[in-house]
Amino acid sequence: MPRGSVLCELTEHGPEQHAGRIRPLARPEGGAVWATWTTPDEVVCLALYDCGKRSKEQGRPCSLFGAHLGPCSFARDDALVEDPARVARIDAALGVLAEADQHDKLAVQTAAHDATLLTWDELRARHVWTRLPACDQAAMYRLLARADSLRATRSSVASTASELTVDVAQMTRLWEPSSPQRLPDGDTAAALLGTLDRLPPEWRTVVLGGQRENRYQARMPLDEAVAWAGRHSSEGLGPPPAEDDWTAEWDRKEDERQGATTSGRLANLPTGWQVDAVRRIARGGDALGTVANADLSINVIRLYGVDRAASDTGPTNLHMASVRADPQNA
Repeated sequence: MPRGSVLCELTEHGPEQHAGRIRPLARPEGGAVWATWTTPDEVVCLALYDCGKRSKEQGRPCSLFGAHLGPCSFARDDALVEDPARVARIDAALGVLAEADQHDKLAVQTAAHDATLLTWDELRARHVWTRLPACDQAAMYRLLARADSLRATRSSVASTASELTVDVAQMTRLWEPSSPQRLPDGDTAAALLGTLDRLPPEWRTVVLGGQRENRYQARMPLDEAVAWAGRHSSEGLGPPPAEDDWTAEWDRKEDERQGATTSGRLANLPTGWQVDAVRRIARGGDALGTVANADLSINVIRLYGVDRAASDTGPTNLHMASVRADPQNA
């Protein structure tokens, strides 16, 4: 199950019947797994076909299941509603993550799930999400995937929890009244990406390859490396050869090898993901690892019904249930 909690997505129904989408099904006929419940602690999971109806004006598909109660999703406001309880749950989850070494793994996994998923919900509820640049939406999607990785890894739980605490807390500040409603360094990263794209391929390879954690020689900060390459390439010069030292020669070969791989994989990412990756590399992240993580994140967030960098909105109702069903039975 990608989500441990869901919100009721039905607009018109009685208090005894709720339904929330858990995940899409990867099958030709489509459909999704839906949680249905009367009370939050009695949840039944069902595989249901999609509604199939579309709006007459824009052809938007209904995101609900067939024979659902009430109007189709395109005929209602799809924004989540603000909920003080949601913010309180985020704060509680961040408290657990900040003291991950004092909790068992299941508690930390649950906290990571709540902190990321509910922060995403709250950004949409406060109408901040649609105003975020694509690179900041990519950063939020990356956090969803990062939290999901705690389900599969036994090691480094504390370090991952620490990273999530910092990054999610930064996301929660986006809905504060004094916030510029965007993450730092997005414009700088976009400018760096533009300069990288204009460099000749051999220079772009050397620059990205030099952004490795395990270099023998000192790593030049990305902005300085991009400026250095720009000055030399504008004069028609190629990258300098390696010095007469085996470590320098090894570094240059690794720069070229990893840089070529990083450059190709970076170019295949959606633009917003490229900008976010460059932002993280500029902050000291390993270039190839950062780009590979973006690839992985794009695959993971499909579990949440998100395709690449697509924007996503949520339901209006606040009827929530915790999902603790066996995935095999869903």
